[in-house]
Amino acid sequence: MKKVEDFNKGELVKVDLYSRTNYLNGKYRAGQIFGLDNLAEVKNNDIFFLETLKVRADSADKIIAEAETRGKDTTNPNVMKELGEEINALGKPIHRSESVMTAIMVSLTIIVCYGIAIGVWGLVFSKNFLSFGLYGSIAGSLISLLFVAPVIAVQRTKEQIKNIIFGVDMLISSIGIIIGVAGLVAWVIRLILL
Repeated sequence: MKKVEDFNKGELVKVDLYSRTNYLNGKYRAGQIFGLDNLAEVKNNDIFFLETLKVRADSADKIIAEAETRGKDTTNPNVMKELGEEINALGKPIHRSESVMTAIMVSLTIIVCYGIAIGVWGLVFSKNFLSFGLYGSIAGSLISLLFVAPVIAVQRTKEQIKNIIFGVDMLISSIGIIIGVAGLVAWVIRLILL
């Protein structure tokens, strides 16, 4: 038999989840709570996902306890299904690889956006589009590394990532688009005047 000291971090999180009352009495399964209804499928080395499930289990336990204090019969499968929908509405837990890949894709989009936007200004000043585009790409890389990628990479649900991407689009990408459009207008004016 394994001693507690012999368990790795993922196994310890799983032990915690398996030992919860709501897991033992089948409420997670009855509520069809994503990830908690079938822990056997989750790998022990997927620590990020297991920690996300632990946070989900904490929320589920709290919501189930509140329902019980309001007099709801949580042994009723229909009641647990309703509570499961409420718990699942908190967001679908994701694996670390999904959040990292999303961070990379959003960062690449910002790099390209700023590269093109600043590259247009190279045309305005009768310089090389590509050299100015390189400066814009460097600016986009710095913005991504400092403000975007680290935030997206640590998110634990798809909904959180969608909200952050919306904010990035509204703020950071919009600034790049405005810079590019202003450059195009300046370039057209320069062409007309010359």
